[in-house]
Amino acid sequence: MIGGYIGNPFVPQRWIEDALAVGQRKDRWPDTALDLSEDGERVEVNKFSELPIVGEWPRRPLELATLRLQSMIGISLKEWDRLSPDDASLKAGVLTQLGGLVVVDGSTLETVYDWKDPGICAIANFEDILKKLKK
Repeated sequence: MIGGYIGNPFVPQRWIEDALAVGQRKDRWPDTALDLSEDGERVEVNKFSELPIVGEWPRRPLELATLRLQSMIGISLKEWDRLSPDDASLKAGVLTQLGGLVVVDGSTLETVYDWKDPGICAIANFEDILKKLKK
């Protein structure tokens, strides 16, 4: 989780920029991380890439944290009544989770990869998923 704040000079997660763009197109705040083309289809400027020294990193500081904030405000809090745990879950100590992911083989319906959110702000790592699928 800390990687969302400090970034990572070695491990790219290219989907972050795409997800930020989707959020901006859906008017989710914060909506100033990217300059999109007039039609909204292309990222013209990723303002995180303009950061001194770390702007060239594959995963820049605060980029993923901004996406998490965009998702929290634009989805989790906006839809809190539908997504929040019920009273029994709250009494059991469950706060909230974003969910999980299951990838199945389309021909056998066997699970190829599964991941369950261990807590707040965790996400499945797409690079891990792709590595598993290449086996």
